Amino acid sequence: MTGHWKEATNCFNSEPFEKKTIRRCFKMLDEILPLIKKPVRYTGGEYNVTIKNKPEVYVGIVFPEIYEIGMSNLGIKIIYHLFNQNPLIQCERVFAPWPDFGDRLLARKIPLFGLETKKPIKEFDLLGFSLQSELNYTNVLYVLDLAEIPYRSKERTGQHPIIIAGGPCTLNPAPLSPVFDAFIIGDGEEIVPEISKILVNIPNYKKEERLKEMAKLPGVWVPEIHHYEKIIKKITAPSLNDDAIPAPIILPICDITHDRFAIEVMRGCMWGCRFCQAGYANRPLRIRPELSILKAVERGIRDTGWEEVALLSFSILDYPNLLNLIRKLNEILKKKRVNVSLPAMRGEMFTKELAILLKEIKKSGLTFAPETASEGLRCRINKQFSNEQLISSIRLAYEEGWHQIKLYFMIGLPFEKEDDVEEICKLVKEIKHSCPKGNIKLAVSPFVPKPHTPFESAEFAPLEELNHRIEILKKIRKGRVVLNYQDPEVSFIEACLSRGDENLFMVIEEVYREGGKFEQWREGFDFSRWQKAFEKIGIEPREYLKRREKHPWDFIDIGVSKKFLSEEFRRATQGIVTENCYYGECTNCGICEGEKGVKFRETSEKYLSSARTDERKQAVNPVMYRVKYSIGEIYRYASHLDITRTIYRALRRTDLPIQFTLGFSPLPRVSFGPPKSVGQISKGDYFDFYLISEYFGNISMELNTKFPPGIRILDVRAMPSNTPSLSSSINLIYYEVTIPESMIRRPLDFSHQKPVYIWAGSETRNICDSVESISYKDGTLTCGLYYGAKNINIYQLCSYLTEIPVEETRLFKVTRTLLFIKRNGLLYSPMEVK
Repeated sequence: MTGHWKEATNCFNSEPFEKKTIRRCFKMLDEILPLIKKPVRYTGGEYNVTIKNKPEVYVGIVFPEIYEIGMSNLGIKIIYHLFNQNPLIQCERVFAPWPDFGDRLLARKIPLFGLETKKPIKEFDLLGFSLQSELNYTNVLYVLDLAEIPYRSKERTGQHPIIIAGGPCTLNPAPLSPVFDAFIIGDGEEIVPEISKILVNIPNYKKEERLKEMAKLPGVWVPEIHHYEKIIKKITAPSLNDDAIPAPIILPICDITHDRFAIEVMRGCMWGCRFCQAGYANRPLRIRPELSILKAVERGIRDTGWEEVALLSFSILDYPNLLNLIRKLNEILKKKRVNVSLPAMRGEMFTKELAILLKEIKKSGLTFAPETASEGLRCRINKQFSNEQLISSIRLAYEEGWHQIKLYFMIGLPFEKEDDVEEICKLVKEIKHSCPKGNIKLAVSPFVPKPHTPFESAEFAPLEELNHRIEILKKIRKGRVVLNYQDPEVSFIEACLSRGDENLFMVIEEVYREGGKFEQWREGFDFSRWQKAFEKIGIEPREYLKRREKHPWDFIDIGVSKKFLSEEFRRATQGIVTENCYYGECTNCGICEGEKGVKFRETSEKYLSSARTDERKQAVNPVMYRVKYSIGEIYRYASHLDITRTIYRALRRTDLPIQFTLGFSPLPRVSFGPPKSVGQISKGDYFDFYLISEYFGNISMELNTKFPPGIRILDVRAMPSNTPSLSSSINLIYYEVTIPESMIRRPLDFSHQKPVYIWAGSETRNICDSVESISYKDGTLTCGLYYGAKNINIYQLCSYLTEIPVEETRLFKVTRTLLFIKRNGLLYSPMEVK
């Protein structure tokens, strides 16, 4: 960066937080956000976000990954919702910044903050980390480092927040026990109300007293109090409580990994796949009633406008009368053109009727998880279906219009031989032969032995063996088959971390000190860095991967008995299948003490949807409306795609008779004007949308109630059907740019008598052909630029005037003030018809 820019003022340290505003913090961040990738990750201000006035307690829910992955996680949305149910608690979200932003925070000594209020998280009362993957462990240290919080609990004082963790990785809390003050083992929603009471009733300066009270709660392990001496029993929610359904749910501004409304329809799985930690740790099976799902989905789409509803479960095809549920959901959702999607399925229960229902509105992706193609090995891992059943399901999917199927496989499973891997190649060839038109996407992962499973003591396969088996699978990577696989070295580290003890923390710490973060990402993972750390600390990693009888997690009781897990491993050695107790007899795993472990809240109440169930036909003569709207500070860093997505979803939230597009992915019929660049605000942008019939109410008011605060509807007018499109007619844009006078280095003279050429992208262009007018007064550059493919943009103009690189001109505050149609020397507003 050039020396023209002053160092950012650290507004967090300049005065008490209560006197600071989100606007001021945005002003401070404006010197960073224009220079990084996806700045909207860090701005907050999303639709349905919770911000309270003078709360007494601050809680941060920390997901140690990027925003797009964290906001896809249903668990943190549930915990966020439950903490915010207490009027005295402000719960905020915290994600791991990508290094382009994190490095700048460190350089400028800006402590990491919560998205909602921009308050530094080091000033919070409690930080709760969601540990979903062992490969995120270095990111835990990264987040605490950015927050200016010591990451060893013994180095923290009463001035620091209480740091706790939850999520599946806490089933072996040992490797991160030096970091966290407490671990929540089990269903977090059960414990949040109790933790909330402790935080509200005990003042924040009594941190030790708060921890002592937490240590008394079921499912809570406090290392400094309990050590490894007390058996910690997992806390289990007796049923899927409607109070834990997030409502209203936050709608992200940018696209996220799983961009949809998700609802958990079942928790737990009784199939007993012997490698699957989630299946055992989430027992018993609990089923959400159909009525509860229908109510939650209708409200969720009404609150968000999402295009898809995902029904989440480890074994979705086991949901009682699933077809009837999807049929009712389609009736509710078809008016808004919202489709239903399902998670990965086992492979043997996919039917024609289910396929027809899933594609009724829009076909989403289909994934099957056979895990192995060897039927003998499938018995050992307790997968109970045949290759013929799988092929039949895939053939049916292709016949019903799906063009691609995704298949999950594992390699390196206990008892696996090379012939078992060859069976995968054989199965894929059979699928190709049986289904000559469909594409196949294979996702292959090395088996990682996980705690609290029958295979918890199994060895991790040698790297050489895993690499050889991947080479075998590469033979089928041709034509219609795509093969993706996880690097065995990544799985090697994951296995060490999942089975490690507290000594392993020194390795994690060393890796982080050497730059290790975002280890789940290809660009973040460095196997040699881990090898050097193990060597420096003096730990042989392979010792963690050998078969052992005692484990660091043996003091954790998930409810499934060790005796049952041992018996399951014995049955695996003999290839004996254990039946699903949901359909058959109790297997005496210990979770329900001999009673059928299914929790299903029955209800006789019938659901009457508020949505109209008749599907409106496309209008013969739809009515076009043109909308003028402004884009404020909150959406300044949103991309054009983010803005269009926001508009689509806002229209879905209305009760207007929206016309939708036809085809594979129906959307509200909308067309847009010239896209705004990331970092700009606008006093007047435009979009057109169509209604299937004329609307006589106040459209502007209806829209403003559904749009987020960062976007305001200024005017709405019905337009003739032959009105030229915005993109083809708007050809002049006016800007205001805040630039210090001392930075203007060149004259503002662009008369056509003297061409001024600059390099613009891939060619030279004459600035004079683009500048309609230009002036400078009191620190503000005002100009009109012609809009078109051969014209320069505002940043290229500012770069020429200031002689600084184009990318750095994005630090100037740019406002789009007016958009015009210029024709025959006259200016027309897009709202006029000429």
